[in-house]
Amino acid sequence: MKDREKFDLVYYMTHREYGTASFRQDSSTIYLFEFNEEYVKQIVPDYPEMVCIQSNYYSDTLTIKTKGQFLKHGGVGIGEWEYYKEDGALNHKKDKDEHFPIKWEQLEQILKNRDISLLTVDSIFRYYDEEKDLATWSIIIKLTWDSGCLYVFDARTGELLSKEIIDMRKEM
Repeated sequence: MKDREKFDLVYYMTHREYGTASFRQDSSTIYLFEFNEEYVKQIVPDYPEMVCIQSNYYSDTLTIKTKGQFLKHGGVGIGEWEYYKEDGALNHKKDKDEHFPIKWEQLEQILKNRDISLLTVDSIFRYYDEEKDLATWSIIIKLTWDSGCLYVFDARTGELLSKEIIDMRKEM
């Protein structure tokens, strides 16, 4: 039988502080914690990389439950996520980009072409309205300690739909 990915409960229990254990591996920080009665492992790369990997585990068997990628600054799930049965067998996959033809890598290039540094990104969101068949990416860039610029892009074409200066104290 193939080895199944399991949560490292021993490391988590012996190294956690304030509910989280962490360690460095290569150019990333690995975080272990509990959330909604599941154990979670997040691999968060150093800047300027924005794509993180998350694995959720069943609390009783410690076997993998879900695995996929998400973006820093908003936790937007991207790409294909895998969902597992408690015995470790793959149950199904879900494409988190299904309604978003412009993928993160393409939006990242659009931002670079507009001279927007990923180091200034404060928040990333995606929105899909099934009734209107509208899909958008929204990015907030921090300008000063209390102001930012909200960019909204069409998630099908990459076209900039709107750009506005916002008061970060009100948006938070």
